[in-house]
Amino acid sequence: MKQQNEVFAAIALAIHEYQGNNVHDDESGKITILKHDTQWNGHAFSMTEHP
Repeated sequence: MKQQNEVFAAIALAIHEYQGNNVHDDESGKITILKHDTQWNGHAFSMTEHP
């Protein structure tokens, strides 16, 4: 009987998630990329000028 209840619980959880109830945040779908200076792209660390 216990195993049967676990199957019912798994099916119920799958249906719950399928209906979209597992989403925590609504995302806008936009990606924002901001320039962030690091030691990899910092001008002070360049050895030669760009051509």
